[in-house]
Amino acid sequence: MATTTSTRRSQRSGNRGKRVSAALLGGAAVAVALVGALTAWAAQLGGGAWLPVLFPFAVVLLVPIAGLLLLRSVEDTDEQAQASSGPGLQPASRLDRVRSGRGVPLARRNLFQDRRRVLLSTGGVAVALLLVLVLGGIFAGAMRQLTGYIDRSGADLVVSQAGVTTMHMSASVLRPDIADRVRETPGVAWAEPIRYTTGMVSSPAGQSASYVIGYDPTARHTGPSRLVTGRAPAGGEAVLDRQAADQLAVAVGQQVGILGRPFTLVGLSTGGTNIANTTVFIATADFARLRGPAQAYVLVGARPGADLGVLRARLEGIPPGVSVQTSRQFAASERRIVTDMSADLMRIMSGIGFGIALAVIALTLFNVTVAKTREYGVVKALGARPGRLAATVVAQAAWSVTLALAAATTLALLLAAVMGRVNPALAIWIAPDSVLRTGLGALLVGVAGAVLPIRRVLRVDPAASFRRPT
Repeated sequence: MATTTSTRRSQRSGNRGKRVSAALLGGAAVAVALVGALTAWAAQLGGGAWLPVLFPFAVVLLVPIAGLLLLRSVEDTDEQAQASSGPGLQPASRLDRVRSGRGVPLARRNLFQDRRRVLLSTGGVAVALLLVLVLGGIFAGAMRQLTGYIDRSGADLVVSQAGVTTMHMSASVLRPDIADRVRETPGVAWAEPIRYTTGMVSSPAGQSASYVIGYDPTARHTGPSRLVTGRAPAGGEAVLDRQAADQLAVAVGQQVGILGRPFTLVGLSTGGTNIANTTVFIATADFARLRGPAQAYVLVGARPGADLGVLRARLEGIPPGVSVQTSRQFAASERRIVTDMSADLMRIMSGIGFGIALAVIALTLFNVTVAKTREYGVVKALGARPGRLAATVVAQAAWSVTLALAAATTLALLLAAVMGRVNPALAIWIAPDSVLRTGLGALLVGVAGAVLPIRRVLRVDPAASFRRPT
């Protein structure tokens, strides 16, 4: 009678574990869909294309769906095994596969003895971490694209109007001879000015928000980072980023509208489009005719061995006063202002994604620990102290999180590489510090989720662990 009751409890525990796993995978799928929709909405609000944003989330969504299908196949297999067992026969218990010894650590052996369970539990944690990494990677990639022009210019310092520290959502006006004054400063190797504004680039197929940069086509540092095809612009001509040209359905030799005037497209560049806007380059003389002779920014290269702090102080003394930043400081200011503008939305999406991910991790490892109660009872019966049991549970959680983090990072990197080829405008940047933060957060929550049932483990009756179900 006792063994029958124990068998029923074991079956109920197994069914409850499967229902929890199914609920976790279903919740992960809903979370991916929700965060993907919010991210696409944010891209649309920024004037970018929203459909390409959904692609990485669609790929991530396949993981919990595959997990649900695998869980269903596992249930069918278990039902067939139970049906084929006679009254005197029963499937081998997990207890039969637990062996004591010093060859393999208990936590690792306990985790890997049921491969289907470890695949489901690790897969659930991995999809949660993948969601967090992809969401953070999209924003990190967008920030890198936003400052790509300055990052690739090779400038050491950026000169702007006093009080102006960014290009995005800013207007800088400098005296027309500012570049000459900068070149005369000791320690300056080169100085190239640009004229700059924001506007729309239009074609019969539509229009796109753009940075409009007027530069000297003979300059080496202020033009497009790389021309894919065509040449630098002359009077009445323009160079447009290739992604924007595809969106506007224009090719070299056709006309586009810039600042209300027609320009002939003579070249296509790359690296100037992000999820919010693109970049178009025209000759500085054309820009001056449309918007006046004032310069906006001066990119400065320092001589080898020059002290940037001293050079910066000298440039700030040019009357009537200017702001001078290193290129890194300027790029950081750009990212900061965009982050501040979208901080609430980013906080909501990141909070939803990370919160659901942590809940999935905690509940998954909680379920895995509870399912191993019999094994822990055996270890306790063999004389294991409570500290040993707790250490085993923690080690098992650490193994699960480490494997899941490795799988999630690999999938995220593959997804970033694929997206870079399919749609360069949507860059996913998986930064090492992001992986480290995600891993530490997952480990802390995972250990907490696994240790919570330790009290139940410590109260297990060792004798009950040796009763074999019939």
